[in-house]
Amino acid sequence: MSRAREELARAQAELMRALELGEPVPAGFDAGRVRATADTLLAKRRRGVRRAWPVLERALGEAFTGEFDAWARANPPRAFEPHAGVEGYRFALALHAKGRLPREAEAEVLGFGVRWRITTTGGLAPRRGLVFRMLRMGEQRRWRWAVRLPGGRVLRGRLPGG
Repeated sequence: MSRAREELARAQAELMRALELGEPVPAGFDAGRVRATADTLLAKRRRGVRRAWPVLERALGEAFTGEFDAWARANPPRAFEPHAGVEGYRFALALHAKGRLPREAEAEVLGFGVRWRITTTGGLAPRRGLVFRMLRMGEQRRWRWAVRLPGGRVLRGRLPGG
């Protein structure tokens, strides 16, 4: 690779980190325009997740924007054009890991996991056949389960006790 191409590749990588992670804007780029573009891309991701995960958005209420923006800045998209369903699932799992997933959204998270699989390119593909998922949820951290039966029917429940 020529030196000019290496420099271009380096500048492009720095620009992408500035857009996705808020890192410093590389030399030769208008910082104001880069920040405006980064804000626009973040708003696009947020809108997509709102549409794909309406229960989660309603459950978080006014906190949704702040929670999502903080998560999105720390978690760049894993694909060039991320699927909003995948982004929402990753966001919901991050909330779950912190113990901040609203109870109203728990069924949505379990249902997503048994209906869809995330492809290697970051897209979604419907699951087929029998699929089973379990997560500890709620304040008491009880095991909740969901199973997708052949044909698409989803059953949900929780294990008794702890």
